[in-house]
Amino acid sequence: MELILFFAGLVAGFIDSIAGGGGLITLPVLSLYLLPGPHSIGTNKIVGTVGALTALIIYSRKGHLQIGKGLRFVLLVGTGSFLGSSSAPYLPIHYFKILLIILCPLLLLLVWHKDKFIREDVEYKVSPFIFILTGVFCGFYDGFFGPAGGTFMLLGLLYAVKLPLFAALAISKLANTLSAGVALATYSTGGFVHWKTGLIMMAGMAPGAFFGAHIASKKADKIVKPVLTFIVCLLLLKLILNV
Repeated sequence: MELILFFAGLVAGFIDSIAGGGGLITLPVLSLYLLPGPHSIGTNKIVGTVGALTALIIYSRKGHLQIGKGLRFVLLVGTGSFLGSSSAPYLPIHYFKILLIILCPLLLLLVWHKDKFIREDVEYKVSPFIFILTGVFCGFYDGFFGPAGGTFMLLGLLYAVKLPLFAALAISKLANTLSAGVALATYSTGGFVHWKTGLIMMAGMAPGAFFGAHIASKKADKIVKPVLTFIVCLLLLKLILNV
């Protein structure tokens, strides 16, 4: 079982560092090992924190992190996450899942037919309203529902905020690192984190994220679109099977 945990972490780290969504792989594996619920979710936060932090370090060292926009976006994500998690007990999640099932094919069309997806030489001016709305929405989704939250942050930064690809990747990893770290502390306080299990998976997650971020930095135009497509399809499959 330890080998399965390590391998799942390796694959998830590679994918998550490029397009987010690694939890769609690690959480089901942990649920088989620890049973579904807060114990698997809490333990998964070890993996999410380390994977996002590893990718963030790589992108930051390569000069892709725009710290000003990054911190502002993280604060907005945090606000949205608080609103989402606070609303969760009162809003019917069933309808939210149906909305996402409709949204996923539209996201695939956006990913594959956006001409300026990889353009790094175009400067856009985005209104503060759009910037705020994107950050709060991404945080709301992550707090209310969660699966592939990092992917939605990346897509929001690319298409709504219109950041260059690498800046969007770096900022999404900054937001992921802080949100996962806070969640890890919260679950750990409640006794829901199985450190040995999480550390075994983390041992695969870290090198996976390291290689994924390096490859994305060199071959972004060839690798980001396919990985994003895989994550959106995986999310769609999860939604259909669990509705």
